[in-house]
Amino acid sequence: MDFITDEFVAARTGEPLETRLKNSGSFQRQMKSLHKASRAFTRDSVKSDECWKAFDRLEDEWSKYNIRYGEESYRLGFEDGLQIAYEKEIRSKGSVLDIKDMTHLVYVYDAIKKLNKLLLGEWEIHSRDGGVLEELDRVCDVIEGSICAEIRLRGEDEMYECLADILDDAGKAPDERARLLTGQDKPENHNPNKQK
Repeated sequence: MDFITDEFVAARTGEPLETRLKNSGSFQRQMKSLHKASRAFTRDSVKSDECWKAFDRLEDEWSKYNIRYGEESYRLGFEDGLQIAYEKEIRSKGSVLDIKDMTHLVYVYDAIKKLNKLLLGEWEIHSRDGGVLEELDRVCDVIEGSICAEIRLRGEDEMYECLADILDDAGKAPDERARLLTGQDKPENHNPNKQK
């Protein structure tokens, strides 16, 4: 779903992006490296006109690719930012799963983990093919669906690793883990004026 128009992307990837890239040391170093590599393609090193034209076409297509890549990266970053901001706004109004509810889920998760260890000698999330214990594991799906966007947007592998690290951290109380899972662990997320 596109949240922003092509015109907005074009405006933001024009002069504002050029200024940002101009001030980016890593981009400037990469640009110098690219220019150095491209200087190897001189008229003397490319003997035929056909080969030279092929190089020009490649360079043209590479430029178009980079433009598109930049535009899409900007769109993705913008959309991620909107999602995070929206989530923080609705959390501050208490209209989604709050810390108290997530804390209850973490307590349930811990109890199911203990039950699995007691009955099976191990804890494996979603490893069973059926039965009551598999149904109890659905608490993991509820927790996963309720984590904050900052964890969810990390990519599947990193998200699951982060989720497991937080949930299985026996050194933290359930309410501490709930704060981490809901993104309410940062000082800016605590609203002292909010009525309880």
